[in-house]
Amino acid sequence: MPINFLQTNKTRAYVIALILLIVSLCTASADELVYKCGQEITNKPANPQQCQKLETSVPTQIEGTRVQATVSTRPRKPTTEMNLERAEMPPSDAAASQQRALQARTILEDEWQKLSAKQAEMVRLYNQGVPALLAGETIHAPEYKQRVLSLKSQLQRIERDIQALQRELSRQSVNLATAQTK
Repeated sequence: MPINFLQTNKTRAYVIALILLIVSLCTASADELVYKCGQEITNKPANPQQCQKLETSVPTQIEGTRVQATVSTRPRKPTTEMNLERAEMPPSDAAASQQRALQARTILEDEWQKLSAKQAEMVRLYNQGVPALLAGETIHAPEYKQRVLSLKSQLQRIERDIQALQRELSRQSVNLATAQTK
């Protein structure tokens, strides 16, 4: 009759002792001191007297959201069916949604107008890379070159912002058109 390895008392005692030893080593390594030596942070400094001991904190575990146990077996609907579902909203919801869309478009148009005016001013100031000299400036002065680069980067940023607003406005107009036809 074969003897099971874990059935003997002596073997069990060895296994339990080994597990306790591993657990104590893991907890001992978590309680080690941490030192800051200049820019270096280490747990084994060359000279601990010249280093500053750092407080270690216990890690905090934050419980996340729970995964839903039921997975939808329905196939995903195409976007046209989703749009039809949106059109079936009660009239008050549809009107409120359309009102919000109109407000959003108005805000986007206002921002676009402000940026367009700012862009026109920046183009005038930039003057194709040769802005007007300020008092005490020369063309070869580093301050002048820095100002030219700053104007150029501001102009590029404004142009990117205008392009983004135009993309958003085109999306808004598509959303408004689909909402009004339904």
